[in-house]
Amino acid sequence: MKALPSIAVVFALVGLAAAGGAPTHDDVIKRMLATLDKITTKLASITNRESADAAKPELQKSAKDWLATRAQAEKLPPPSREQKEKLEKEFKGKLEAAQKKLAGEVIRVKNIPGGPEALQEIRSVLVKQMK
Repeated sequence: MKALPSIAVVFALVGLAAAGGAPTHDDVIKRMLATLDKITTKLASITNRESADAAKPELQKSAKDWLATRAQAEKLPPPSREQKEKLEKEFKGKLEAAQKKLAGEVIRVKNIPGGPEALQEIRSVLVKQMK
C-alpha cells in the first residue's frame, strides 16, 4: 500500500529561510498545497482508460513540481519553534483536507481501467521518501 505524504513530513521538509529573497515557509507550503490540488483535480477527471492516458503528462509534471519543491525545502534550515507553531496553526487543517481528498481519488482511480498506470506517474508524491 502506498503512503501519502504525512503532515509531519511536509512540515519537516518546509525548513526555509525568509531572508535574502529565498521563499518563505508560507510560499513552500502554499506551493505544496497547490500541487496536491492539481494532482487531485486531474485524478478526479479520470473516468476511463482514455482519460487516464490523457492525464499522465499533467500528473507527471505535477510530480516533478512536487519533487522540486521538496528538494528546495530540504536544502534550507528548519523554521524556528515559533514559526513552526504558526505554520501548523495556519496550514495543518488545509494539508489534512488536501491529503484526504487525494487519498479518496487515489482509491477511486485504482479501480478504473488505466488508473493504476496513471497513478504510477505520481508515485513519488504518494510514497514517503526515506532519508
